[in-house]
Formats: sequence, C-alpha cells, structure tokens
Amino acid sequence: MTLASRIEKIHCGTFDAEQYWRDPHLAKLPGLTDSENLRIVSVMDELLFTFCSPSETLITRKAMNRAHKQYLAEIGFRFQSNSFDLDGELKEQGKSMLQLLFETDTDMFALGNLAMENVELEPFAAIPFTREASERHGFVCRIPDMETIRKVNTKTYSTEMKERLDLPNISLIVNHSFELQEVGAKLLREGSFLIKDNYGVSGKGNLLIDSPSILERIIAYTASQEKKGKFSQFVVEPYLDKQTDFSCQFVIDEYGESRILSLQKLANDEFAYQESYTPEPEFVDFLERAGYFELMRSTAEQLYRDGYYGHVCVDSMQLKNGELVPLVEINARKSMSLIKNQMDQYLAPQELKGNLRYYSITSTNAGLQFIDLLTGMEEAGILYKQGQLAGIIPLTANTLTINRKPGKPYKGRIYVSMVGQHESARKEMHQRLNSLFAELSLQVLN
Repeated sequence: MTLASRIEKIHCGTFDAEQYWRDPHLAKLPGLTDSENLRIVSVMDELLFTFCSPSETLITRKAMNRAHKQYLAEIGFRFQSNSFDLDGELKEQGKSMLQLLFETDTDMFALGNLAMENVELEPFAAIPFTREASERHGFVCRIPDMETIRKVNTKTYSTEMKERLDLPNISLIVNHSFELQEVGAKLLREGSFLIKDNYGVSGKGNLLIDSPSILERIIAYTASQEKKGKFSQFVVEPYLDKQTDFSCQFVIDEYGESRILSLQKLANDEFAYQESYTPEPEFVDFLERAGYFELMRSTAEQLYRDGYYGHVCVDSMQLKNGELVPLVEINARKSMSLIKNQMDQYLAPQELKGNLRYYSITSTNAGLQFIDLLTGMEEAGILYKQGQLAGIIPLTANTLTINRKPGKPYKGRIYVSMVGQHESARKEMHQRLNSLFAELSLQVLN
C-alpha cells in the first residue's frame, strides 16, 4: 500500500474537548489539577492514526515518534503526518490543537508537493478554532454551530433528553448551591449519590457523596464560587449498583440520516475510562430485543432536530438487578470506543479481536525511549506482526515519555490493542507485557 499523491482529509484533535466547551463563568467541582496528566492527554491525538487511509493526513501536537510510525507502516497503517511539533513554546501548552493549527503557517504543515485542494478537516471533537482553522487554510469544514455543540455536550442536555424520549429519569438538575443543599440532603437520606459537572468527563467532574460532611464541603466550595460571580449548574442522581458499562457509537450526516457504527463494553475505574472490549453476541441480542438500537436512532433524530450532526457516543449501563439504563449521557464527538472499533475493522480480515486499553506507569528512567519498549516487546515475542494469531499493538508513543525529566519520577501512559482470537491469548499478552514493564523499571499504576 503506497501513499496517495493527493490529500483528501486531515485528522487532528484535542481529547479534553470538554474544557474548551465549558463557559469560563461556570462553577466547578473541587478536584486536583495534575499537570502531568494534562500533558499526557494533550498528546493522545496520536490515536487518530486509526482513522487514516493512505490519502489522509494526521496532524498531531507533537511529531509522531519515528520508530512508532515505522512500526505502524509495517503492519499496514500508512498515512502522512507532520514532522515537527506544533507547540514549540511553553506558552502554547494550554492551547488546543485546533488553535495551534489556526496559528500555524500553511507552508509549515504542507507535505511536500502534495495537492491540498478541497481537503476536509475532521477533528476528534469540534471545538473553538475548528472553523477558524479551516477558513484560514482553505479546508472544507462540516460542523454545526459551536453553541449547539456546547449545548448537546452538557450533562443537563442528556438529562433533558431522557424526558423527551420518555425514559425513566432519576437525574435532577440543580442551578445553585442552595438547591444542591436541599436536593442533596434528600438524596443522602436514601443513600449515596453523584454530583456531575456539566462538562465532566472520564472520572473528572463526578463526585460520589456518601456523607453529610462531604456534601457540606461541596456546597461551601460551590457557594464561594457563586460569591465571585460564577453560576452553578450540576446534575445529581442516586448512585446505582451497576454491573456493566457499555456505549454505542453512531454518526448523523448533514441531512439527518444516522448510522450505528459500534457497540462496545467498557471497563471503568473510579468513573474513569480504562478499557473497551467486544460485547458477547448474546448481549447484543438482548439489547436488540430491548429496543436499545431503536432508542439510539430516536436519540439521533432528537439531536438533529436540535441542530447537531456528526459523531456521537452514548454511554449506557446495565444494573446488577438486570435493569437497563440506556442513556446515561451523550458525548457529541468521537470516542475511545470508536477508536477501538477502527482497530476491530483492521483486525477483522485476520479473524482476530482486540481490546483497547491503557497502562499508566511511573518511572525514574530519564533515558527511557519508546524504541526501548518497542524493541523489548519484539524480543519478548509479544509485539504484533501481520500474520500472527496474537500480539500487542502499541497505539501511542509520545504519551509514554512526554513527562520525562532527569532524576525525578515521572508519569507516562501507553495505549495498546491486545490482539488475539480468544480472551485467554489476550490475557497472556497482558501478563507478559507487565513482566516487560518490570524489566524496564516501569511501575504500573493501574
């Protein structure tokens, strides 16, 4: 497979899109800011190579690691990408990829003499500067109005959607610390409950309240922000005893037609995403009989009526008592599970399956290079090569070393696809990778 001489589409993205949708005057829930984690998330855009064909380009905040890109080409992923960092200065670290792209000179990312007319820009999520970057560089940009995008990505919108679809709804919207105190006290008498930030995502912005003292601290924290002129809006709901998290990915075109792309089961830890894996056929059949997929089509219709089109991921769950909660929240963007689906399509011709997961690590090895991990995986016989029945595909490289610093412990992360025909083979790969981490003096945190 050779690279095309004409670029048709550019992929790029910022994975913490929620922070760029959020109103700066909206009160926040308390939480620690982890600068190392923020830097890791900033280079997760490497994962978007999974959407690229030879006629498409991936533009990332940091240039992709050469060894990583060469390995991906060897197993069939061929695409163009930038060979330089877009955020060269410290002051640019807080800027989104779309803002960096907007501010980047055209000739800096044009790739050789490739034709760049009528190129479509496809972001992971449509955030501010998406349209501006497209207009500056002459890209085709098909996204809804930004205010619509902001609205449909709020937790309050998801709560209101349950009412519109006539679904059981235990979620409540509170708009002031006084309301939070009143509603929270009532819920706490029945048991633990969650407070959800309007733009919370993957473990950030979800607080479990299980005592009056914790509730009072949250109320005081919120009230102090309101005194400074901020406004509050949260969703609160009883904590449910769930058995399974899963999600459905679909896309709505500009004419309102929707298409279901994927269904994935999820493993979450403390509300944070950890792994996507393929559901059993019996589970998919159960959802079909329960009318789940028809409900997803109805959700798509409502989103389109409100002016939204594009990618959507709906989070759902099944409780331990068997009850289905089909709509937990709507994420109007691409998702980790959609990336997992892209890998499913890649593996399908080989009749293989893969689980998408990540490993958080800490290390003091300032000399660690991604190629050290890649070489170690190959020598251990766990690096996936075409034609093998099992192996591990490293999906990111910069996430591993972005925080590397001399003489100090630092955090890293590696996203992988655990490939195998059977779950037992994938579990074996997991165990062997953990052994390799130990050999490289990498301590796994999750």
